[in-house]
Amino acid sequence: MAQSYNSLANCIQSLSASVSLLDNSLRTIEDSTRDVNRLRKVLRTNKVFGLVPESDLENAKRSVVNEVRPQIKVLIQKIDRELLRLRRRKTNLTGKVDLQQVRLENASKTNRDSLGSVRGGNEGVLLKGDVSEAKIARLRLLQNKKERLKYSLSRLNLQDKKARLSMIPSLPPDSNKE
Repeated sequence: MAQSYNSLANCIQSLSASVSLLDNSLRTIEDSTRDVNRLRKVLRTNKVFGLVPESDLENAKRSVVNEVRPQIKVLIQKIDRELLRLRRRKTNLTGKVDLQQVRLENASKTNRDSLGSVRGGNEGVLLKGDVSEAKIARLRLLQNKKERLKYSLSRLNLQDKKARLSMIPSLPPDSNKE
């Protein structure tokens, strides 16, 4: 029985040594992990600058180009239409300027002619003495009517000329010639 007592004593000693070893290990672990929360904050890394692969950049560029290109085409088409509209407006305004110049020329000619004929006619009439004021007024009225008809005729001629010029089709460049 002495041997079994010895073996039992050895087991108890071994168990006591294991328990004290575990106790020391637990204290060491507690001491070393006590500051884990602070260490977690200290060791946490914040990304200040992120690196992006070049392939991602190229894909992003392509997607932007694919998005923007149709919008640019639409804007270019709008600009072309607006330019065409402005060119037509310029042509119309140029025609109006030409028409107004003709009107001014006709008006100045009319004024000179009517003044000369009325003065000359009045002097002749006054010398004869048989023409009344009513006939002079009627003469002026007829001269004004004549000038208005001349003006209308010149305006119609200009409009006809402009219409004929606008109806001439412009031929596209010949692609067969090289």
